[in-house]
Amino acid sequence: MDLSLFAPKTHTLGAAEYLRAKLEYEATPYGLMTTLETEPEKVLVLDVRDRDAFDEEHIRGALNVPATEIVSRLSGLPKDRTVVTYCWDMTCALAPKAALELAQKGFKVQFLAGGIAEWKHKGFPIAKTAA
Repeated sequence: MDLSLFAPKTHTLGAAEYLRAKLEYEATPYGLMTTLETEPEKVLVLDVRDRDAFDEEHIRGALNVPATEIVSRLSGLPKDRTVVTYCWDMTCALAPKAALELAQKGFKVQFLAGGIAEWKHKGFPIAKTAA
């Protein structure tokens, strides 16, 4: 077995810088809930899953912009608030990819660590879209 696959990679970004950036741009469920309770005007929670998933359950107050529509809907998103993206769970890459796309367009961003699965696991409220 080639163990070099597991060896640390050489990057221009060191471990400390990577972890500092990760902590800055990754929202935790507790941190997001606290912000929503104390300073809701500072954030926009953006569910980047498809509409059906959003209708089934979403974080209360979240806006649904499926990841495939991010670029076409940029003009409707605020640049004066931090946009917190989320998707299904820790394995879903839609939220970090959407946050990257938004950051490249000049938005303040974070993504929710663990997605809606971790949000629910912590017992935080969800909403459903009325049919």
